[in-house]
Amino acid sequence: MKSGIWGRARRRISGQPGRASRWPVVALVVVCLGAVTTALTGAVRPVSGLEFLQSGHWVVNVALGQAVHVDGANKKPDGQVALPKVDRGSQVVQSPTSGYVVGSNDVTEFDRSTLEVERTVPLPSNGERPTAVEVAGGPYLVYAESGQVVRMGGGEPKVLSAGRGLGAPVTTEDATLWVHRAETGAICAWARGADQLSCPASAPAGHTGGLTVSGGKPVFVDATAGSMSTVEASGLGEQTPLGLSLPPGVRVAPADVAGKIAILDPDRDRLHLVEPGGTPVTVDLPAGDYASPSVTGTSVVLLDRGKNVLRTYGGDGRPRKETPIPAEKGEPRLSRGEDARVYVDGAEGKHVVVVDGDGSITPVEVEGKGKNEKPQPPTAQPPTAQPPLALPDPQPPIVQQPPAGRTQPPVRQNPPPATQAPPPAIPATPPGLSGNLAVNITSNETAATVTWTAAPANGAPVTSYRLSWARDDGSRAGSATVSGSVFTHVIPGIWSGKDLPFTVTVVAVNSAGQGPPASQRTVPNTQPTITISRGGPAPECKEPNCAWMRVVMRGFEPNTYIDVMPHSTDPGYSNPGHGAQLDSEGNAELEAFYYHGVGHTVWVTAQGVTSNRLKWTAG
Repeated sequence: MKSGIWGRARRRISGQPGRASRWPVVALVVVCLGAVTTALTGAVRPVSGLEFLQSGHWVVNVALGQAVHVDGANKKPDGQVALPKVDRGSQVVQSPTSGYVVGSNDVTEFDRSTLEVERTVPLPSNGERPTAVEVAGGPYLVYAESGQVVRMGGGEPKVLSAGRGLGAPVTTEDATLWVHRAETGAICAWARGADQLSCPASAPAGHTGGLTVSGGKPVFVDATAGSMSTVEASGLGEQTPLGLSLPPGVRVAPADVAGKIAILDPDRDRLHLVEPGGTPVTVDLPAGDYASPSVTGTSVVLLDRGKNVLRTYGGDGRPRKETPIPAEKGEPRLSRGEDARVYVDGAEGKHVVVVDGDGSITPVEVEGKGKNEKPQPPTAQPPTAQPPLALPDPQPPIVQQPPAGRTQPPVRQNPPPATQAPPPAIPATPPGLSGNLAVNITSNETAATVTWTAAPANGAPVTSYRLSWARDDGSRAGSATVSGSVFTHVIPGIWSGKDLPFTVTVVAVNSAGQGPPASQRTVPNTQPTITISRGGPAPECKEPNCAWMRVVMRGFEPNTYIDVMPHSTDPGYSNPGHGAQLDSEGNAELEAFYYHGVGHTVWVTAQGVTSNRLKWTAG
């Protein structure tokens, strides 16, 4: 029998579970580029759709003494596991074969196929609650204060130390876990299947901010420097200005929304949406006590723990939904599932709120069997009727000849028993319908972001998703194919500010063929908009910090000439304005109105439309 607390033979629990004294701990290995280069370059084995996606969500219902599974698609509980003990505040994470009930000091593992508890073992927690991350090759538990990171699933769990004071973890599409240690600035990765951490990059020591994932790559948002940088195999990439000043306590969402990074300023009750080279969008939030932001599909998800209210916002900053959280004793917990949904658990596990990719919110009451009743596994489908097994033809008796000179009655030997053939495998069929298809169009842009959730595989992994799109007038049609583990795609140039509706279709494909199409018809918002940002240097202006204003106009009356007027908070500022010729799409871009007043706020107006307000900074 193997040694160590995770090396014991697996057994079901009755009564008090066994414990052991300690976990194996492997010290942080400083900068090993080999393993992380694999994670960054994509040289690891691709993660298939079936392997990567763990659907639904588990929650611990304290009153029932059970872990209850909630189907995120159907918004209903559909399975439960009776637990030997219940620790208030426990959370559940899952791998393809097991569920793990993470308590304050130990974890209880159950088999997802039999719904039976198998073992309970101690955690290296000292009472600290970890951040749980579900991802292929995991799940992971990250203890921010102590710096311990635990990988579970796929055999014996492993513990590594990344150093005390870790920020919120993120994961990339290749199932690599990333953490940032603010004190030293180290940015470290635990690649899937690796036995050690690698630290390919380092931010300035003491700089606040956090990690996120944008465009499939890890990105460090440096709140101190007001910039963001992609994490590369050789270190941090080029710094890109955020375009706004951030205080130390900001929190960064774990992934982007339509290319924009969501940053929460909890002290000022503000949400910032930032994209490289673009103008930040700032949303003033209702006063509240907000948890760290999360994202699902095209929406940002914010939990106001003080008022027990859940709010979602689009990538353009517009509010989508607002729902009160069912009241329970204690603080609700927000988590992001592998099925592209966000879940909010009540502190007692009596309710779960499900947030879909479009920002819609559905409260679910968590129900289950009585505490002492044995939970039943999911109902199996009745076996397909099989024709009677054909027995082999009778064999003639085998006669042994006696030795010469002796006679012996013949001995009949029975033929060996027939081996029952296994039932034929059920053939795979094409996938089902892709769920939650949504199309989001960001203001002032021509691109549309399409999101969806995994289609039922129907016996064979989904290998790809095929997208097609076209305007109603037949123009700007196109198509694309993405991997079966990808659930988003950006369509560039699909609209131009005019009222030209378009339709997007998504079809899942596996080895048996392609499934039914999911379609979404979208009518773009045609209200005219103006966006300004800092332009290039203005040779006409000799003052320090002087530059043009860059003005982008979208959705105005085509082929017209309009006057654009600049404004400033400087009471002494005046400017006669500038004319602009709009093209056949009603759009125009120009650089005009040079300005140098650092600290002032500027904006422009045209035909009753007002642009965003831009605070002028030193160049």
